[in-house]
Amino acid sequence: MAFFTNSNIVETKHKTMAFTGKWLDSLGEPPVSGSWIIYGTSGSGKTSFALKLAKYLTRFDRVLYWTLEQGNTKTFQSAWKREKMADCGTDIMVADEDVNFEMIEKTMKQRKGRGILIIDSLTPLKGQSFNIVAYERFRKQMKNKLLIWLSHEKNGIPDTNVGDYILKLADLKMRVEGFKVTVNSRAGDKMKDFIVWEKGANEYNGQ
Repeated sequence: MAFFTNSNIVETKHKTMAFTGKWLDSLGEPPVSGSWIIYGTSGSGKTSFALKLAKYLTRFDRVLYWTLEQGNTKTFQSAWKREKMADCGTDIMVADEDVNFEMIEKTMKQRKGRGILIIDSLTPLKGQSFNIVAYERFRKQMKNKLLIWLSHEKNGIPDTNVGDYILKLADLKMRVEGFKVTVNSRAGDKMKDFIVWEKGANEYNGQ
């Protein structure tokens, strides 16, 4: 539908995820589809937070985690074990840097596919002609899915043009600094900060 009346807008039922506890405090009850972005400097806790989030999201749908940046390395394995991701079983699957967007689309759209895709991160896509046009094409292909993008930052914003574009339009914008996540929604809702690692956050803030 291209045009909406007042009743269309008011009466539309949007499917959301019934988050609870600290996830509700920080992310609210987000819609089941759309685009989110997690960004911050290297070593700030982005991947740790993304894995915690992925684990929690398996309560609502099956997750595909695309580890473009680290692949199946010792570092990623350590983070995976630390967050006890094995608890998710087959509800979460990992793709590495050898997978392309065509393969991701096929996997997501299988009869028993995945409803949530986490892309870690935008940085390796710089050399793959992944620009705003390519992002929009992919987003429209995945319009009923939830896409969560990770990005490095520079001067407080994502360090690529496409990352900055996603940030402007994302339903949830999550900036990670010193193992603390500051969350803002596109609707302007004020969220509570999410602590990724309490000891690390305290040390970062000199406590």
